[in-house]
Amino acid sequence: MTAPAASADEVLGAFLSAVAAGDRRRAMAAVDGARKDGLDMRAIYLGVLQPALREVGRRWETGAMTVAQEHLATAITQTAMSRLAGEQFRDTEGGPILLAACVGAERHALGLRMVCDLLELEGWTSLYLGPTVPAADLARMVAERRPQAVALSVSLPPHLLGARDAIAAIRAEGPPQPVVLIGGRAVSGLEMAERLGADLTAVDAGEAVALLKQRLS
Repeated sequence: MTAPAASADEVLGAFLSAVAAGDRRRAMAAVDGARKDGLDMRAIYLGVLQPALREVGRRWETGAMTVAQEHLATAITQTAMSRLAGEQFRDTEGGPILLAACVGAERHALGLRMVCDLLELEGWTSLYLGPTVPAADLARMVAERRPQAVALSVSLPPHLLGARDAIAAIRAEGPPQPVVLIGGRAVSGLEMAERLGADLTAVDAGEAVALLKQRLS
């Protein structure tokens, strides 16, 4: 196999500079160039888009970026993900089902989108509900669709109780029980995840994919 002409680190610098400036065309050019140079979707997601979002979040937290700038950077990254996923989408059946959501007031769902897209590459079926899903509606869909796994994301500590209530509602539906993975900046480790009622936690999309594949292989 021929090695990619560009490294993820090289592309990361160009992409981060573009999204920080709110320059969608330059950001898309960085991603398109990476694809032409041989980087696959997984490498771009985990080596470019994910660390870029992490840095954008850090700059927002420290006041180096405004809320508006952070939202624009996130929207540009969503566009890049849609373009990449559209190239790679495969209509497969028979693999495990993942249901992914942010519950209550939580809106930071892009990491979940990455997990869904990466597992689709592995033959899974993902049901991505996105942000601000009511806990009762989430539990109802779990009961209807019977996914093998549920992934939740919590970025802000005040939303942890909502995630706990959502997991309790899922558990109340009875067997068969899905594996529940929870991640996001507000989740500090496995002990916290288990207190919330989850089975697993991950620090990023790559680890989430690896843990879910390991548990459900």
